[in-house]
Formats: sequence, structure tokens, C-alpha cells
Amino acid sequence: MADGLLDTNVFIHAHTTDAHSQECRAFLRGLEQGSLSARLEAVVVHELSYALPHYMKQMKRSDVGQYLLTVLSWPGIHADKDLLIGATGRWQQTPGLSFVDAYLAESAAVQNVAVLTKNVRELEAQVVQVPNPLPSSRG
Repeated sequence: MADGLLDTNVFIHAHTTDAHSQECRAFLRGLEQGSLSARLEAVVVHELSYALPHYMKQMKRSDVGQYLLTVLSWPGIHADKDLLIGATGRWQQTPGLSFVDAYLAESAAVQNVAVLTKNVRELEAQVVQVPNPLPSSRG
């Protein structure tokens, strides 16, 4: 059982030097070692995919992807790990693909359902079903 829901700002503070940095770094070390636990939600992974390169200018998409995959491997992190690892891999390997679209593509592949979108080209490239045009009312 996770101790609580993990927020993006814990990661951001851990990568900066401010009043919360040491506390956040120690907390993340506990998650990495498995002595602490927390639930990591998809919305936070999404936010990290956007926020990390803005706060740490040296981090490229590939670096952020590797960092997220590493965090998802920590024993103290509880999440829908297979789904988030798949989504992160898609995002990391596909320039221009948003994390949300990567997450939808991975979810669709796992559940064998379509993605209902008008981002047809981006999602078809992810080898998932994308009805075009969208289904219409049958009434």
C-alpha cells in the first residue's frame, strides 16, 4: 500500500537548490530504495515529461524518458507500471508525439480499442486503431 500520491513538485525540488531540495531528495532516495512508498499517477508522469526539460535545460527528451523509466522501476513507486513504461517508451522514441497521445496509444494497444481523435496521422503511426471519420450517431 502506497503512503500517498506523489506530486510533480517533489521531483522538481529534488533537482534544484532551494529550501525543499534536501527533503525531496531524501524522500526520493527512500522511494528508490523501497523503504518508502508512494503512488505515481499518469498525470504526474505527463507533467514531468513537460516540466523537467523546462527546469533542467540540459535534459533532452531522451534524458527525460530515461529518467521517467528509471523512476518507474523503483520499488517504492506504485503505479500502473506496465502502461506507464509503455507510454513513456512511445513518447521517448517519437519526436513530436505528446505524452497524452503516447499514453492513449499505449492504453488502446493494451485494451485493443480505438483512439477517438482527430490527430489521425500521429496515432495511426503508433499502430493503433483510429477511426476516420469518427463514428456517428445511429439514432
